[in-house]
Amino acid sequence: MNFRMTFSRSALFASIALLTLVLASPPTAVAQEKSLYVRLGGYDAISAVVDDFASKLFADPVVGKRFFGMGDDTRAGFRQKNKNLVCIATGGPCKVISRPAKVVHGGLGIKASEFDIVVNHLVDTLNKFKVPEKEQQELLTIIGSLRPDIVEVEDK
Repeated sequence: MNFRMTFSRSALFASIALLTLVLASPPTAVAQEKSLYVRLGGYDAISAVVDDFASKLFADPVVGKRFFGMGDDTRAGFRQKNKNLVCIATGGPCKVISRPAKVVHGGLGIKASEFDIVVNHLVDTLNKFKVPEKEQQELLTIIGSLRPDIVEVEDK
């Protein structure tokens, strides 16, 4: 019984020392910075942004022509693939359900000016949803990295 009491006190002191050490230690940069996915508001927020953004693309007089003839089901699939892509690219738990950007856009002759229209619609949507500047810039950097795989015609 005396051994248990000694062990319990030792365990208690060790626990207090460990807790003190953890609480006194500065948090790591990784612990301080949440993923872009979390900072954007998670899946539901990304879903709302992509829905609004896609509607703007479908209605645009220039890039909307690229979606001509798509039925409601195909448009829903486009939205879902883009939700998953944004989710994955920002650190979320989604799975890839589409092909690489270079494959999807290859041979379409997409112009730089069309890519810029798409980015402008995204910025308008992010502003509409009051996404902070830092998160907007991080997302736009990700989207911008896809430009070489999407744009085939430099028309500027």
